[in-house]
Amino acid sequence: MQIARRAGVVLGSVSAAVATMAAGLPARAATEPPWQIAATVHYGPADYASGYSAVVATAKDDAWAFGGTNPGGTSTPTAERWNGKRWQPWALPSGLSGFIVAAAASSPDNVWAVGSGYALHWNGAAWSVAKTWSQGGETSSVAVITPADVWVFGFASFSGAPGLGTWHFTGRAWIRGTGIAAAIYRASAVSRHDIWAITVSPAGGSVVRYDGYSWERVTAADAALANTQLDDVLAASPSNVWVSGVSPVNGAGGHLVLAHFNGVRWTRFVSPWPVQQPERFATDGAHGVWIPAVTGGDDPATWILHLSPAGSWTRTQIVSAGPQAGVGVGDLALIPGTTTLWGSGGLLTATGGNAAIWEHGVPGVGLTARDHRADPRHGARPGRLIVAGRGEVVRVYLTVGGRGAIRVYLTIRRCRAHHVPGPAFPPGRDPVMARSSAPRLSVPD
Repeated sequence: MQIARRAGVVLGSVSAAVATMAAGLPARAATEPPWQIAATVHYGPADYASGYSAVVATAKDDAWAFGGTNPGGTSTPTAERWNGKRWQPWALPSGLSGFIVAAAASSPDNVWAVGSGYALHWNGAAWSVAKTWSQGGETSSVAVITPADVWVFGFASFSGAPGLGTWHFTGRAWIRGTGIAAAIYRASAVSRHDIWAITVSPAGGSVVRYDGYSWERVTAADAALANTQLDDVLAASPSNVWVSGVSPVNGAGGHLVLAHFNGVRWTRFVSPWPVQQPERFATDGAHGVWIPAVTGGDDPATWILHLSPAGSWTRTQIVSAGPQAGVGVGDLALIPGTTTLWGSGGLLTATGGNAAIWEHGVPGVGLTARDHRADPRHGARPGRLIVAGRGEVVRVYLTVGGRGAIRVYLTIRRCRAHHVPGPAFPPGRDPVMARSSAPRLSVPD
């Protein structure tokens, strides 16, 4: 209780400054968190359009983004890893080509990524080639239950390229799926006895489910997805399953459709704005959904739409400062235990483009203190409120609506040293604060 009260004193000491700065910000910034770029990377020659096509988050301090160096041309798969502090390039096995198009994980030590005719596995220490297919073919999805229970899907009827088919890794062998399993486009696993998937076809496609023994069509979803070209599926739990698509099937003046299964019935939600192509989506950590989508026409734009738990739609256009000729977001991942998300995609220019990672944080005023003392014995950890010892200095960052507001140095006069849980500083965000005029405050016990 004493520690909690002391944290309140720190907040009270700077509340007036925060209120003053918040008053000068646009009203939207204080109520709606931004989608902002966390990292950009360019691979290869200047005219290459690097891109990230998949992102997976296994923990607050562990995430992966995957893609390639040159979409539409000779390309090499690429990866970027988040370590809790920064995104950094990560080497993959050599000798591979093409793009990594999908990734999934069951833990930080069990991450799988699939590309053109291969599946890669991360065991917590190194990447290895888990499987290559001599017949080639494109992959479209991967579902991961355990290191010895993985499904790879490769049905690509609309791309014109031959698909890889469906393959199940049992820990000892790769077994090819037949029947309706062979037509699966994308899938999402809850457990080894509960995997949800979609098929696609000129008629729209269907929802299928695996019970641990066989795949069966879920006819109960047909009405909620009537006249809809299916695109993606996300199973957060047996009673929280989402399927996305565009209606009508022919795409003319199409609108985004989200169908939700609550364990009993399916409900259909239709966005009020026309879209040409939805992308892979994620839940928002609070019973809603975020989903990227591209509008068509002469002036296409990328938006990230949000469906609230109450069924209300909002959208945010994804733009970037600079001479970008186009912005694309292809996949989203919710960071476990938070309402923060990563997004992967790219920034196209007139000559090439860069791979990009976006971050979406929590709105409002956030406080975190990071220990910058040199002695490692203090064991300070990012994302934890540090109550320092007498005479020591901690640095406090404050943000308003996701924007850097102020950097404050606190000198502790009388205080016991403890580590207590505090609000996590949004991953990927390291705002540029005031550098020379930050006040030095003394906080009494």
